Amino acid sequence: MARIAEIKRRYRGEWLAIAVTKEANGEAVEGKLLLHSRNRDEVWRKVRLSKKIEVYVSFAGPPLEDGYAAAFPCA
Repeated sequence: MARIAEIKRRYRGEWLAIAVTKEANGEAVEGKLLLHSRNRDEVWRKVRLSKKIEVYVSFAGPPLEDGYAAAFPCA
């Protein structure tokens, strides 16, 4: 098992499916990498096919590419 932060560093810029083995304060902290891909749809398709285990899916990278920005209206 590996720390999820380390898995994200190793596979930066990819979508990850991780079987969680340890949580702390309601957050996944350790797990076993099941699959990784740059293609989000590929990861979700394979995760949906396997309903036997719970899987944590995350993107290991910044939410926006360099040079892009996001703005959210304030209420």
